[in-house]
Amino acid sequence: MKPYADKNEKILAVLDSALIHSKAEFDVNPEITPTFGLSDPLREALDSINDHGDNAASTALTNIVTALAIKSAYPDIDSRYHMVRIQKPVSHFSHRPVSENIIYPWLSKNKFDGAKSGWQTRVFERPKPYKPDYDEAIGAVKQEFLYCYKAIEEDGELASEALKYLVFGQIIRREAKRINLVVPKISDIATIIKHFENHFHSTYKSKGASRLPVLALHSLYRLIMPELKRFDGFDLADLELHSAADAQTGATGDIEIKNDDGSVFEALEVKHLQIVTSNMVDIASQKLIDRSVDRYYILTTHASCVPGDDILTQAKEVQESTGCQIIVNGVLPTLRYYLRLVSDPSAIFPHYVELLKSDTDIGFEHRERWNQIILGT
Repeated sequence: MKPYADKNEKILAVLDSALIHSKAEFDVNPEITPTFGLSDPLREALDSINDHGDNAASTALTNIVTALAIKSAYPDIDSRYHMVRIQKPVSHFSHRPVSENIIYPWLSKNKFDGAKSGWQTRVFERPKPYKPDYDEAIGAVKQEFLYCYKAIEEDGELASEALKYLVFGQIIRREAKRINLVVPKISDIATIIKHFENHFHSTYKSKGASRLPVLALHSLYRLIMPELKRFDGFDLADLELHSAADAQTGATGDIEIKNDDGSVFEALEVKHLQIVTSNMVDIASQKLIDRSVDRYYILTTHASCVPGDDILTQAKEVQESTGCQIIVNGVLPTLRYYLRLVSDPSAIFPHYVELLKSDTDIGFEHRERWNQIILGT
């Protein structure tokens, strides 16, 4: 038998063992995080990766979990050499398939943070070992990321204990996310708009704020489509992952209303804190060339959301060439206008809260901030 023939099963067993031990510690006392025998610098590095794991460092988190699981299963492997092509001579296997086929499904099953691959972005997939001189722009947690590898491979820290510590942190985050979100029963449109405005424009440490207006507008369409004849016979498409570009998914916009045959009837492109530019209209027009879209919105949360004469002229030219009406406006004015047309404006909140709970691009602080806004705390 080849030495790594059963590696997937062995690595999965390591993950499950770490989860069992970490969960047992959590159940004893969720308020105190055990050190698991690790040094302060390593625990601080792992904390930083965990703290950013739902957004800015999701790829780094999955990468580190992959490395720790592999190192725990095979202590003789140098986990810094993550590609076969940089192992001279070849000493083990590529880490990326393990990350995508074992680690991510395990993280997802346990409702932990992480990306679909620890090699999801190019900065992680360079043919170089993860040593202190690794010169790619990893981002917010580069120093912590490389320190974890150094600690495990050079300083004698135990990968199995580091894995338990990281999993313990993920259990804490998972339980914290199970916050009960408030669903307000407010019909006053001015107050509804103010709540959304405060939620969009609050200061957040992690990414995800740009997703909030998309969720609000999707919630709006769930509310208005059953009430407005314009949308009879059309369906509201589920939201794509925020990290997925339109070019990859083939989407016309962030939000799409579709015909029975799957073609797009109406689409919305949502911008956060950006003034709508001529280039944005150009990009929209390229999407419309071979599609029979009736109406296309470009909406922004920026305070300067009223289009200038140049943008209006450009939009009119696109309509004349494609037959699609392009509307440039603000997110909040659009919400305000359509809420006036429905029988119960407060019904937008259950839809919005449902998306806040389920959308993977939304972090704990976005959910917590929503409750603070509604409760006035």
